[in-house]
Amino acid sequence: MGILRGQPKQGKASEWISPAQMEPVGAPGPGGPPTSGARPVPARLRLLTAASGSDWLRGALHLSPGSLLWQPDSGVTAQAVELATATMLPAQGPSKRKSANVAMLVELETLAGRFQLEMDPVLFEMSQELVAEAAARRDQLGDV
Repeated sequence: MGILRGQPKQGKASEWISPAQMEPVGAPGPGGPPTSGARPVPARLRLLTAASGSDWLRGALHLSPGSLLWQPDSGVTAQAVELATATMLPAQGPSKRKSANVAMLVELETLAGRFQLEMDPVLFEMSQELVAEAAARRDQLGDV
């Protein structure tokens, strides 16, 4: 599944795309490994420590009903991180963006720790809504 963003949409994610449009990817459940049917969305992630942020890690987001899994690219030494239930934290301090072309950052609290994701915060929030709504629809239909 790919995600494109032009104009910001109003309302819930279900009003601009139906959870039924998500392709099943055959993952065993939330946090499960993506399969060959998944179409990843490239995204960089970094672990935030008390001292400072670590290096950016290259990887991709894999969307499936109930799961928004960041997986590192091959050759990157890191664990996959489930972001479907991550809590978005308010931005800390003044923005360091120097131009409109620089990607926005989302600061997240997960069970695995605190991270920054290189993604538009609105797009991230919509992605979380979309995978949650797709999981609810799957559960209603009994496709568990």
